[in-house]
Amino acid sequence: MRIRAKPHALGGWARAAALFACLLTGTAVAGDAALAAPAIRISAANPVPACATPERLMAFLRARNKDLDPRFKDIAVWYKRYGEALGVRWDYAFFQMLIETNYLTFRRGNGKRGDVDPSQNNFAGIGATGGGVPGNSFPDVATGVRAQLEHLVVYSGERVPNPVAERTRAKQDDILSWTAPLSRKRPVTFQDLAGKWAADRAYGRSIELTAERFRKTYCDGDQIATAGKETHAAARAPAWQTTTARAGAAALAAPRPTRAIRPPAPEPRAAEPSACRVLTASYGGTKTMLIRHVAEDAVEYTALRVLDGFEETMTESYINAHAPGGTLIGEFSSSEAAFARAFQLCPAADRG
Repeated sequence: MRIRAKPHALGGWARAAALFACLLTGTAVAGDAALAAPAIRISAANPVPACATPERLMAFLRARNKDLDPRFKDIAVWYKRYGEALGVRWDYAFFQMLIETNYLTFRRGNGKRGDVDPSQNNFAGIGATGGGVPGNSFPDVATGVRAQLEHLVVYSGERVPNPVAERTRAKQDDILSWTAPLSRKRPVTFQDLAGKWAADRAYGRSIELTAERFRKTYCDGDQIATAGKETHAAARAPAWQTTTARAGAAALAAPRPTRAIRPPAPEPRAAEPSACRVLTASYGGTKTMLIRHVAEDAVEYTALRVLDGFEETMTESYINAHAPGGTLIGEFSSSEAAFARAFQLCPAADRG
């Protein structure tokens, strides 16, 4: 059963807001031809481009909202942090937020307040079904961002254990009834949100237009991966698996040598630093993963808190972003247990 389409967060105004924003920026609205929109989930074929940094996203936002509430000054950092942890195209989630909140003004195109109040920290109209219904509220900016990204995970066809949003908990099965089968055929894209996340059939185009305006200003010709360029297999396979598959195919296609070739001698392995330190990091949750990483000056042991059900995804994301070449030492039920093991491995570390 397909879920019933709901209006936008601010009472069904987002298309008008997109038109209003286009008038402000002098950008023409696209015609009926749908613009390419990327898959919701990050993959080797669908990465967040290097030009999409939190600093640039905030500059893009401030250029369109001169009176930005100071509470939101670091909001792009939370999109990156939770987006990497959950494997979501966090740059497009940020653009979706701009459409939903009219650049964090929480006002309609006519200047009037929408159904969602800024104090709710609800950045994607979660539970705001129109007619003045304000939707879900979250205790802080970080939790509100996490709620939106978890909702996007469900729309990508994957179940979220213990989501923070009441709406996600209540409607997860309904959403998965159509997103899960679709995700087995092809990656679910931001274009697929049209008519479902929001009633507006132009919802995906509005998000893409916002992304295009950002790219024209900040990406300087950087290549952007879109849904039309990736295959389903590449979108769902881990980056290492896709790379290995390409390497294997290249090896099969390469001509065989006619004589034996002696492989080059392996380079000597550099000695590991004698110093060590214990660090902590968190994506939320209580389960803790202990990661070992050899930095330039010390061996680091990081106790990383992760959400139940996302242990592998969040650990891989953290290692890729902050501990390249790192390895997982173990999984622990609490931070205390992980720290106890870390200090066994690094007894000289500061416990302050």
